Formats: sequence, structure tokens, C-alpha cells
Amino acid sequence: MKSIKLVLTAFSESFSLIRIIGLKKYYFIPGILGAFLFILMMVGANFISGGLLNYLENIFNISEYHSIISIILKITIWIVVASLYFLIYKSVLLVILSPFMGYVSEKVDNYLTGKEYDFSFNDNMRFIWRGIQIGIKSFIKQLIGMFIIMLCSFLFPINLSIPLLMFLLQGYFTGFSFIDYTLERYNFTPEESLKFLKKQRFYSLWIGSIFTILFLIPFIGIFIAPLVTCVAATKVTLELLKEEANS
Repeated sequence: MKSIKLVLTAFSESFSLIRIIGLKKYYFIPGILGAFLFILMMVGANFISGGLLNYLENIFNISEYHSIISIILKITIWIVVASLYFLIYKSVLLVILSPFMGYVSEKVDNYLTGKEYDFSFNDNMRFIWRGIQIGIKSFIKQLIGMFIIMLCSFLFPINLSIPLLMFLLQGYFTGFSFIDYTLERYNFTPEESLKFLKKQRFYSLWIGSIFTILFLIPFIGIFIAPLVTCVAATKVTLELLKEEANS
């Protein structure tokens, strides 16, 4: 309960922080980049989605099952394919936005703690490289998780919870990406960040889940979700670092 309360409070306060710090203009950068990337991916998806669905249906020999089971498997495959597209889209977008998110996180940190940071071109390159490293590792782990969930689709009643499991899996790793913007600034290595994530897994899960919910709001979600989540995640991470320092 403590974790969800802290995260919800951070998200509710993030809108006022964005206004006070003067970050409102940064709503548009992730929105424009996200919309452009979305269009590119949808064009590509139209070419491969049908073939991918047919390929998976053939692997599992769906036509040989009872009609109800066949319908359940088709829905499951559709959910997996949709989740895969979203995973690729989200992973690429977060890598592209890493310098921007790092800068926003820095501004929030400066306002909340008074610490000054010298944001430079080298920092941009470091954010991009670290974002790629974290993104690739998270992407591989999520693919493995999706594969395991897909195998569980044959087990009743687990197959009924496939959408929720996919949602929680992606939320967990998405939250980590946002938390890492602050950890990087505090000189955490990727390995140390991963240890921090395992310790604070529920915070990561809530942050990533709320991001996904906001992101899926038609049209405006793509504009508000990255900035609001970055601000909230920075506030939460600073609180967790403070607690660790005091303990």
C-alpha cells in the first residue's frame, strides 16, 4: 500500500510540478516524435501482421481444436502480437526520448533538491547509450516473459489472465526505464540500477502501469504520458534514495 500511495501522490503532483518548473512546452516533443514513430510502425505492421498471425495460428494448429478453444487461442495470439508491437514501439520511443527525459528528470531534481547539474552534449550521448543498453536488456527479458505467458495460454484459467499478465510485465520494465533516468544521474551502474529495481519492484510496476494507462488514452496520451511519468518517477526515485540514505 505504501508503494502505490507514494506513486499515486507523485503522479497527482506531477502536473503542478510541470507548471511550476516551466516544463509545459515539453509535452509536445514526445508527442510529435511518438506520433511520427507510430505512423512508421503502423505502415510496417500492415505488411507483416497478417502473415505473423497466420504463422502463429499454423504453429498451434488452431483449426484442429474445438471452436471455443480455437476462439480463445486466436484472441490470445492477437493479444500477444499487439503486445509485441507495443513493446517494440515503446522500447524504441523510450530510447529516442532518453536525452529529453534525462533533461526533464534533471530539472525536477534541481527543483526538489537544489542540486545543480551541467547538462551537456556528452550527457546526451551518455543518456542515449545507456538508454540503448537498458532498452535492449529489458526488451529481451520482456520477450522471454511474453513467450512464457504465451505457453501458459493452454492452461485454464491462466489463459483468461493473459491481458493482465502482459500489462504487468510491460509495466514493470517500463517503470524501470523511467526510474533509471534518476539513478544514472546518481552514478548508478546498469548493474546497480538492476539491483535497485529488484528491491523496489512494486514502485517500478506501479509507475510503468500508470504510464501505460495514460499512454493508451486516445490522442492526448502520447503527449502527456512520457512527461508526466518522467516527473513522477523522478520524484518517487528521489524519495526512495532518501530513504535508503537515512537507513
